[in-house]
Amino acid sequence: MTEHSDYELIKLMREKDDKQAFELLYNKYWDELYKVALVKLHDDEQAGDIVQDLFVAIWVKRGELNINTNVDLYLFRALKNRITNFYKRKYLAEDKLNQLAKNLPGSTAPEAESNCSYKEVESIINQELERMPDKMKEVFLLSRDEQLSSKKISEMLSLSDQTVRNQISKAIKRIKTTLEKYRITG
Repeated sequence: MTEHSDYELIKLMREKDDKQAFELLYNKYWDELYKVALVKLHDDEQAGDIVQDLFVAIWVKRGELNINTNVDLYLFRALKNRITNFYKRKYLAEDKLNQLAKNLPGSTAPEAESNCSYKEVESIINQELERMPDKMKEVFLLSRDEQLSSKKISEMLSLSDQTVRNQISKAIKRIKTTLEKYRITG
């Protein structure tokens, strides 16, 4: 492939599903984005995951990409948003965990934190995700991790919008039921 501008690479991805254009963009920006994420997150694995997720989202949404600014500015802004969302989810989850921990029998708030850690709850949820049927798990993760709408998921997976909503609802119920078994309610 000859030398292309970032705009041309995006256009090739959007209009021709050009994987080589995606790889060129990925190789050009991955290291820079990773370094920024690492500075903000102080966790090399999480930094790599967030940058990887960003590129996965770009590939998944390539047909809709309409970048009206410099591509590098767009990528760094998208990374900033993902890092912000990561911290929001983390703090919301920790706050929820503290609220849930208060409901554990015989525990007070400070002691409850030691009874049930965020990692333990995360592990319980991940175990339940692994037990879900593949399609339910895929729909749930696209909804929650990629924050895609049920309409977008239904288009991507060739399912009805109602089926997608049902799968998300069933997945949430399964997770809640599992957490209740561990006396984690809220």
